[in-house]
This record gives sequence, structure tokens and C-alpha cells, in this order.
Amino acid sequence: MNIRPAFALLLSTLTTIRADSAPRACGIFTDGAFYTGCNYWASHAGVYMWRDWNGEQVEKDFAVLKRNGVDVVRVFPLWSDFQPLTATLGYLGGFCEMTQAGRPLENEAGVDETMMARFRFMCDAAAKNDMKLVVGLVTGWMSGRFFAPPALERMNAVADSESVMWQVRFVRHFVREMKDHPAIAAWDLGNECNCMGKAESSADAWNWMNTITSAIRAEDRSRPVVSGMHSCPSDMSKPWNLRHQGELNDILTTHPYPLFTPECANDDFDTMRNACHPTAESLFYAGLSGKPCFIEEVGDLGRCTASPERSAATVRAGLFTAWTHGLPAYLWWCGFDQDRFDFAPYSRKALERELGLLTANGEPKPTAREMAAFRSFLAEFHYAKLPKRRIDAVCLVSEMEDGWTAAFGAFLLARQAGFDIAFAGAEQKSWPESKMYILPSGSGDDPYTLGAWNRVLEKARTGATVVISKGNRTRYSGFLQATGNQIETFNLQPREFKFSFNDGKTILGGDETTTVVSSVSSEVLAKTEAGDPVVTVKTLGDGKVVFVNFPVEIFAAHSSNCFTGDDLNPLYVVYRKAASLAGIERVVSCDCPSIGLTEHVLDNGKVIVVAVNYEPHAIKTAFAVTGKISKVWRGRISEDAAEIGANDAAVFEVERKEGGL
Repeated sequence: MNIRPAFALLLSTLTTIRADSAPRACGIFTDGAFYTGCNYWASHAGVYMWRDWNGEQVEKDFAVLKRNGVDVVRVFPLWSDFQPLTATLGYLGGFCEMTQAGRPLENEAGVDETMMARFRFMCDAAAKNDMKLVVGLVTGWMSGRFFAPPALERMNAVADSESVMWQVRFVRHFVREMKDHPAIAAWDLGNECNCMGKAESSADAWNWMNTITSAIRAEDRSRPVVSGMHSCPSDMSKPWNLRHQGELNDILTTHPYPLFTPECANDDFDTMRNACHPTAESLFYAGLSGKPCFIEEVGDLGRCTASPERSAATVRAGLFTAWTHGLPAYLWWCGFDQDRFDFAPYSRKALERELGLLTANGEPKPTAREMAAFRSFLAEFHYAKLPKRRIDAVCLVSEMEDGWTAAFGAFLLARQAGFDIAFAGAEQKSWPESKMYILPSGSGDDPYTLGAWNRVLEKARTGATVVISKGNRTRYSGFLQATGNQIETFNLQPREFKFSFNDGKTILGGDETTTVVSSVSSEVLAKTEAGDPVVTVKTLGDGKVVFVNFPVEIFAAHSSNCFTGDDLNPLYVVYRKAASLAGIERVVSCDCPSIGLTEHVLDNGKVIVVAVNYEPHAIKTAFAVTGKISKVWRGRISEDAAEIGANDAAVFEVERKEGGL
């Protein structure tokens, strides 16, 4: 009988302090301000900074980071250095006792007190520079290498009860000793702890998270607990899913590298897809978890991805996008290049060597100069905090399968179409109220339960416009009654086709399967060259159902010509038409799909508008403004035209007309 899982569950239960009984996160990341920063390893030693300690260099590092726009730093007490457990063995290799680097334990947690003193010194250096720290507690995974205490390194760190026991001891000791330091703003579970060991089930992952979050809260309930995770799915059955992340943590995080995230490396780095990716993924996490989320790690993965200038341009557009969408922070990976170390992970991982805001010698790169310039803009901006953005539609994401690809496609299409969306889990008990709901294409047979399907149709009956795009294999109950269309035939052959609305603009669509519908009680808005309906609308109760007969969001996300380039496939027109049917009106509108618009209503009724140009060249375009432009902070703007620099933003204020929006 294997008693380890049962013991782990018991341990988890005994240490439980539920997230919903903890105080809500306050202060940093929930105060409405926007923070910029980076992740940090000392410039002289990288991950070996604690054993090759140089306090003077740490102080210099923090001073130069502050000068380059860094407010928040994420730091890591490397697990193997701070809890150097070794096992003393006896006859036939049998276990005798746990020791600390071969010597008796200094304390019951086996924590090295010299390392703790060094960490406190680093906290003092941060405080001197008015910087806040996010502390990644169980840092056993870093840059492609596993760092565990020698006595535990062969154990599964997320499932082995002995390993988890020692992690709890370490976390409680560390938090107890450091919770008095004012520089520490939040406790992070650790760096991408879902990479430390395999969780066989969602329950295994829940038990580990519950155990560690409870250990933190047992010692300090004044600071938020931050997830620190990498690549969390919407599928509720999968380990590390977003439902569980939101249940147990106060704040979620994204590490949105395009190479490691589906559908995010299909275009050039300095175009819309990559500039929007960090924000879209963070909003996706927040919407499905019900908790705030910030960009904890973002980067270009070195010079094999983009030139320094193109990388900096993407940072500029990415910072404005994150800020205008209400995210709390944008943290770069990493503070300094790590290209002169001959030990793992740097000796083995080329993509880990050139990721700094600054060089190893402390020279700022174009990305650092861009971050500093953005901080200067915020300092000059008239308002200390940007009001929340206006949200026009809610995208209901599948929690029965991984819904990221469809959600990302929906975000980008809405951005091009000139309106803003929020995300919610389709199986959540309640959804935000909206005049428009998007049920995006699924990939499997059953991406939504009957309950979710019935609830979204009820939204239409009570006045909303619901957009439903056909998943390649998805089945729908009462399809004819809901959409006004009849499915004539379905087969598993892939297809591509051209279609158009009445304006005649040709659009390319496609699917992994073939579904042909005919209109029974719907109005056909767009059809193929052969005359088959592609986009239809039907009145349902007091609202409307817009049906799209292919997975428009997934098709767009998979494509390489929907979000940039001279030969852009205008799929966004489908979303723009749906928004018009829903009665969505904005203070500012623009026909250019490369300009993303966000609106923020002030208490005095004026509206701040942020327009981001996602192309790597300047754009001049026509604008339609309902009102008078009363102030411009950035860009060249008038009531009928705009000029925005490459990968840059325009920020301006509109005084609305009497009786306007």
C-alpha cells in the first residue's frame, strides 16, 4: 500500500488556512497603480549569488536598476542554498538522520542562517532604493535547472510527503524571520513550481498549493500570496488549473514568452500578436480565476528572437497595453545578462544568457531605456491612476478543455475591431453583465456544458447579443432554434473558403472539418462564393444570436496574416459587424485594425483614450471623435486624424458632447 498520497493529503489538511479566510490582498498590485520592474539575480554570480556573495555588488545592482525604471524586483532564495539538507547514511545505505551540509541542523527547519542574513542585507538595499520585493519562496526550478537540497533532489517536490514536509518547514521559518521587513511586498510560492515535479492529478497540484499557501499564511497574513506559476490551463480537470489557482492564491501571475505559449510566435516579435500577448494572457488568468493577475516575467529570449531595437519597440507597445488594460505590473526577465557564467543552467541553456534589461556590466539596453522612458511618462501624466477601462463584451472561455487559443484569437480580433473584452469561465456561476457575449469556437466535441449553453441563450433572450462561432467538431443542442440555421451536412475533411459581407471585401476562412448550413429563420450577413451562409443573425427573445460557421478565433490565432502585414486577412470585420449589431458605440473609432483603442471614463465625465500602434512603422489614420479633444499627452491627435509612432501610443482626453456616450 502506498501511503504517501494519503499522508500528503493529511499534511495539507492539517496546515490548511483557506484563501477565503485570509485577508484580501491590499496595497501593491491592488492599489490601482502600475508598477514596472524585473526579476533579479546578482550581476556578478547569477543563481550562485548566495554562495558567491558580494553585498557591495548587490547594492550597486539595485541602484542602477532603480535608475532604469525598476520599482519592483522579484527575488529568489535558492532552495538548495537556503535549506542545504544532507542525509547521513548508515548500514547498507540506510537513513540515519538529516543534517545540514553534513553538520547538525542549525534550526528545526534546516535553514542556513548565513543565507538569511544575506537575504536581509539585500532587502535593506532594496529599501534604500525605494524598491519593493516579491519573494519567490520555494525556488527549486530556475532557468531549466532543478535546485533541491541534496537529501531531497531525487524526490518529486510536489507529491513526495517528505519533500513537502521540509518545504513547509523552510517556508514557515523564512516568512517568520523576514515578515518584519518593509521592503517585502508579497510572498510568491516560488519560481514556476509546477515545473519542479509532476502532479498526476489536479488534486495533487491543489494539495501542494494548499499546503504551501497555508504555511505562508500561518506566519504572515498581512501580505498577498502570489502564484508564481507558468502555463496554467483553463481546463478544470488539469493540474494547476486556473480555478484552483484563484481558489488558493491572492494574486496570479503570467510568464508570457511567445516561444512557450501556443499561437504566440506566429508573427514578427514587434507586431500586434506579441505586444498584446502578455496582457491578453494576464486578463485570461484574471477572468477565469477571479483574482488579479500581473505580468511577472516577460522577455524576448535573446538576440535570436529580435534585434535590441525591435525588442525595445515591443516593450514600449507592451507597457502601454498592460497599463491601459488595468494590469498591476510588468516585470522583465531578467535584470542583468548572464552570459559570462560557465555553470548550469547558463552553460547548457543559450536562451538564458542574454535576457537582461542591462548587460552584465550594468549598461542599459534599449529595453531598459524604454522602461525608464515609460516611468517618465507616467510621472508627467496628469492622473496618478488610470480609471478602469470600458469593457464592451464578455468572452466565455471553455473550462472543459484548454480555451486559450480561442480566447487569444477573440482578444486580438476585438482589439482590431475597436472594442474591449473581458474573460469569464463559461462554467462560472455568474458572469459579468454585458450587452454582448462571445462564445468562441471550441476544439473538441463538448467545450461547453448544457448549463453554460442554456445560460448564454438566456442572455440573448433577455436582450444581449450573443456571438457563437462554430467549433470544428462541436455539437449544439437546439441549434436550429438558437441560430435560425439548419446543418445540412458535416464531415471531417478540412476546408478553406472565401466569403464576404455586402461591402464585398474578401475574407479567408477555414476549419479542420466541413459544416454546411442553410438559413431557415436567420438573416444571412455573409456568405461564401458558392452562396453558403457563413455569418448569420437571428432575433431570439429581446436579443440576437450572431452565428459564425467556422472557428473564427482559432483560425485567426493559427494564421500568420490576420494581425499584421500589407496582405492582412480582415477577419476582424466579423467582430466589428457583431459589435455594431450589439449597439456598441465608442467615443473614438478608427478604421485601422493596427490601432488598438481603450477608453477610460473620468469622474468629471471626460474620457481618456489610449491608442496603441502595433505596427513597426508610424501610422497616419483617420479618427472619428464624438466630442472635443481637450488635452493630448502623447501622439499627434485631432478630431479627425491621428499620427502615432512605430510601436507607440497616443494618450489624449476627450470632452464628450452634451448627451454623448
